[in-house]
Amino acid sequence: MGLGTMDFRQLRYFIGVVEAGSFTAASHRLRIAQPALSHHVISLERELGAKLLEREARGVRTTAVGADFLEHARIVLRDLERAREAIAPTDNEVVGRVAVGLPTTVAPVLAKPLLEAALASLPGVTLHLVESHSGFLREWLDTSRLDLALLFNVADADGLDLRPLVVETLHLVSSPAKAAVKQTVSLAQLHEHDLLLASRSHDLRKTLEDAVFLATKRGLRVRAEIDSVSTIKQMVIDGLGNTVLPTATIQKEISEGLLIARRIVRPTITRHAAMASLSRRPKTRAQHMVANLIAETANRLIAQGIWTAKRPSKP
Repeated sequence: MGLGTMDFRQLRYFIGVVEAGSFTAASHRLRIAQPALSHHVISLERELGAKLLEREARGVRTTAVGADFLEHARIVLRDLERAREAIAPTDNEVVGRVAVGLPTTVAPVLAKPLLEAALASLPGVTLHLVESHSGFLREWLDTSRLDLALLFNVADADGLDLRPLVVETLHLVSSPAKAAVKQTVSLAQLHEHDLLLASRSHDLRKTLEDAVFLATKRGLRVRAEIDSVSTIKQMVIDGLGNTVLPTATIQKEISEGLLIARRIVRPTITRHAAMASLSRRPKTRAQHMVANLIAETANRLIAQGIWTAKRPSKP
């Protein structure tokens, strides 16, 4: 492959087409005529000497080479953005765009307060919040699609700078009509309950299964795997099974009487959350400020009893 006269604009247009799923949608989103957009992408393919996109009736998809190049293109543009932010004269105002990944079990309690705090204290920063399962968040952090990500149980991970944030306790979550009066349930009793859980790529599922097997040498009675926290909650409300979650994820449903949570005991199951960033990539001022704001927001929510978690113990 040759590099020729490839420029940043071509990279942006290529990424835009992939993310939009078609040239038509991308032309509207990027505000460029479709023939001109197509010309830029074709020129990029010629410069690289490789086909990046397959044109199909319903849109486009990346070739194998295109998928690899896409991640490199994203890294190049993110590095360019960081460099511009680092040298931009801002009269001490913090500016820039920061992409933050939040697990689906954390977003319900943290996303809104974090955005409110950012809008109030960091008006020059554009916050991009991404909600997904932790496995995807780690992957997107590694490929620089995210600047920061909240990850669970990743102590001493290679290549990451970690800032411990919270420790959550897991609960058995049920519909009030299906639950016993007791406020706790022993770990050994979990196998007696029909469970609706996320797939094994989800950190919470792994944490739960490891703890249960270590304590009881038994597996769990998983009746369905559902990779959507909102869908799991609705299924439990409808009485189709139980699940295991931290109470912060279901506070609204608890307050409305739709769900109840029983703490798992003997032993309790906890998971440790940390704010992660790539060690090899220098952080912009905006990223430092957002990381601090996330920690401050988490501490405030815990102190107010909104996030039912604990601060991690200091080493």
